[in-house]
Amino acid sequence: MRYKILTIAILFSAVLTSTAQNTQNREHLSRKYTPAKEGLPAYYEQQARALFKSGKWAEGRKMVEEGYDKYGSLSAYNELLGTYWYHFKDYDKARFYFIRSIKDDNGNLQSKTMLMRLEELTKHYSTAIVYCNELLEAAPYDFTLWKKKIELYRLDGNTVEATRLLQRLAEIYPERVEVKKEMAWDYDQRYRKLVKTNNLVGQEEALRKLIEISPRNAEYQMALCNLLLKTGRLEQAADQAGHAATQVKQPLPFVEKKASILGDMTRYSEALSYISMSERTLSGVRGAQINRLKTKLEEERARYAAQNDPYTAYARLYEKNHSEEALTYLLNTSMSRGYLDDALMYIREARRRRGDTQNLLFREYTVQRRLGNKRAAIVLLERIHTMYPSNQEVSEELCAIRLEEVRRQMDLNKYEEVIPMLEKLQTFSVDQETKTAIERRLLTCYIQTGKRQKALNQLEKSYSDPAKRAAMYEEIVTPYIKQLMAEGRLRQAEAEIIKVLNNENPSSDILRMGITTALLLKKNNDAVTLVEWGRKRYPTDPFFVLKEAQLKAGVGDYEAALQRLRPMVDEYIGDSVVVGAYAGCCEAFAMKYMEEKRYDEAMQLIDEAMVYYPNNKQLILAKATIYEKQKEWKKAIEQYQLYHPSPYELGEYNNRMTMLRRRAMYNAVVIDYQRARPAKEDNISSKAFLSYSRYAKRNAYTVGVGYAGRDGATKAANGDDEGGSGVQLSGEWEHEWDDKLSTTAIVSWANKFFPKIRAELNGTYLLPYELTAKGSLSYRLIGGDKNTSLLSLGVGATKPVNIFEVGADLRTFIMLGEKSASFNGHFFVNGSVIAKCYPIEGSKTNLFLTGSVGNAPEVSLIDNSMPIRFSQLNTMLGLGGVYSLNATLDFGLSGQWYTMSVKSDDATGVNNSKNYLYLNANVTIHF
Repeated sequence: MRYKILTIAILFSAVLTSTAQNTQNREHLSRKYTPAKEGLPAYYEQQARALFKSGKWAEGRKMVEEGYDKYGSLSAYNELLGTYWYHFKDYDKARFYFIRSIKDDNGNLQSKTMLMRLEELTKHYSTAIVYCNELLEAAPYDFTLWKKKIELYRLDGNTVEATRLLQRLAEIYPERVEVKKEMAWDYDQRYRKLVKTNNLVGQEEALRKLIEISPRNAEYQMALCNLLLKTGRLEQAADQAGHAATQVKQPLPFVEKKASILGDMTRYSEALSYISMSERTLSGVRGAQINRLKTKLEEERARYAAQNDPYTAYARLYEKNHSEEALTYLLNTSMSRGYLDDALMYIREARRRRGDTQNLLFREYTVQRRLGNKRAAIVLLERIHTMYPSNQEVSEELCAIRLEEVRRQMDLNKYEEVIPMLEKLQTFSVDQETKTAIERRLLTCYIQTGKRQKALNQLEKSYSDPAKRAAMYEEIVTPYIKQLMAEGRLRQAEAEIIKVLNNENPSSDILRMGITTALLLKKNNDAVTLVEWGRKRYPTDPFFVLKEAQLKAGVGDYEAALQRLRPMVDEYIGDSVVVGAYAGCCEAFAMKYMEEKRYDEAMQLIDEAMVYYPNNKQLILAKATIYEKQKEWKKAIEQYQLYHPSPYELGEYNNRMTMLRRRAMYNAVVIDYQRARPAKEDNISSKAFLSYSRYAKRNAYTVGVGYAGRDGATKAANGDDEGGSGVQLSGEWEHEWDDKLSTTAIVSWANKFFPKIRAELNGTYLLPYELTAKGSLSYRLIGGDKNTSLLSLGVGATKPVNIFEVGADLRTFIMLGEKSASFNGHFFVNGSVIAKCYPIEGSKTNLFLTGSVGNAPEVSLIDNSMPIRFSQLNTMLGLGGVYSLNATLDFGLSGQWYTMSVKSDDATGVNNSKNYLYLNANVTIHF
């Protein structure tokens, strides 16, 4: 069995090699030339071939002769001249030039092919065979050349060699239909010649070969039956007829033939039994003709039985005295004649008288099997094996039955169920081939059921060849390695993979798992080594090229990664893994360019990747991000609309779209209202502010008007008690110098309550680690009628931490001008901290908590015309938030508790604390 499988494998590889060689040689014979420059040797050759092909033979010959005159005798020129004379059937001249062509270049296969055809036409078959052999040296598996060689031998009259070559061709191409037809034709011709010469031995040999090639050919089958009858071999003729009946489409003539032969041998019962069986098992064995034959046989049997048949006589004798001689005869005869029912009866009688001998039990098994009682036969065979375990014939018979059952169960994937049976079969006394089959099937079952250790132990028994053992070892441990990887036991998986790799012949699957494990264990050097190994062993496998590119991309070498991925993505454009890796590499490289502010190069990479993967979410997101960095808000929105978020991402996606739509709006109006009142008095101070902002790409311009109205005397000693109304006009310009530095300039004028004049310059600068530094320089004219100049210098910083943002500010003040109760001193300071929480990612919505302390008030209170005190302890605690309803509307609300120490005017000098509650509400409208 193993030899057959090995033979088929070798022949299959030969066919593949032949096909490849065929293609190569045909490409050589019909080679296509690159157009040559005029005047070169190849130019004349190409022109002549083109003219010959179009039928312009005279012009083609002239072109060859021009090249001949210029460059002398070249193989191609001689070949073309030979072709010319071959076309005009001047075979002597053609032969002359073809031979000269081969002398110039013995590798000119076209010339040799033409010489073979020429010698065939001129009936020089031996010479043609020589050239055919030379062509076969260049193309040893060219099927057409082999056929031509066989044809030449036949034309030369050497049918023996032709037949030998045809048989060799059949061995090389066992499944090729043309070869089978050729073999059949060859043997048919030989058979018909042998019939004419009355060579019976040769006829039989030829017929058996023909039947082997064409077993369904009724003519050959019947001829062989008749030949066997003619030579007196009735038994063989009957067997041949019975076998033919199972092969041909119309079995009736062969059933009749066998039954007639059996009848001629006076084996009527066997003939009738055979007819009955044929009627049950063979199609087309019905009708009046077969019934007439049965009737005839029954009549002949009756006439024969009327004579003194020994079997009948012994049967009568045994009925009378049960002699041992009669029983022995009846038993042997019933077995030989196929009287199975009689045989079964006599065997049981013999068992009763002689006991359960090995011979009798095996005979009964044989009869039961032939009767079709499969279950009873197997039970009996098992009994024989139990009684006589050393009998190899019985063991092999039972083992063959059990192995067939095992095969059926394994086909149904019932590996667990057949393991006990195979383990039992290991103990049987059988030949080495059967033992090996048992061991290998048991190994397969162990592998399929995950019994790894048993499979490893069984491996040594099943395979002696180291290469096959290594391959099977890998097959055994591969499911275990996959299980370890699935369970996250990567170090154990790595150890098993190393064992397989030590065999130095790993499959691509093991190398893949090794690379994956090494990457998960952060052993990139090991992964690189395995990738290089994979590239050498499996150069056409895209996985290893892909992994090499990904490893290079992982260390930031995106250019090298893309050099490997670009050819792959064109070849494997339908492979989602390759396209995904290319897209991922382009996206990472584009993000690197974006960080370096090389936006055009980044956008080019994204566009290249989107040609292959237009719906990739990461590419869409990256392209939108680049547009954001370029402040192309509308383009960013258009791109981001192509992104299809998952339900988990939907909230973040909507917030981001809201932010982008807001930034795409170039106008905003802010309506702000603020009020303050002392804790123990019903004295409310309030302020309203309305502003309009216009946004450009790197600039924002804002103008605003503020209004404050209060009850009280127009002129009051205490500024907090002063009444009237005040108006403020302001302007603001914000400019982004680059991605890190931005500044804001503010100027305002007011007639009352607010700072009369305000000039301020603020700036922010983005530092590493997402830290933002702030600076401020300002001038304010405050104090009502007592004009006082207030210079301020402030510094601060903010930093985001997850969903929080924390910040701190320190502001110093220098006061110049006339003092008052509210402004007492020259140098002041105020420090504040703030913490914000952004609960919705990508949204402006936030909550904040703030506090400050110093001998100066919060600067916002000064700008918003709220009650303030300098040179006294000022503390503040505030809480508030902003809610972004949509891209158009924001609402803000905050409250502050402000405490200041007020020096007493009486003689005690005791300071009092005065508390104010500040409330602020604002609405921002974007459009």
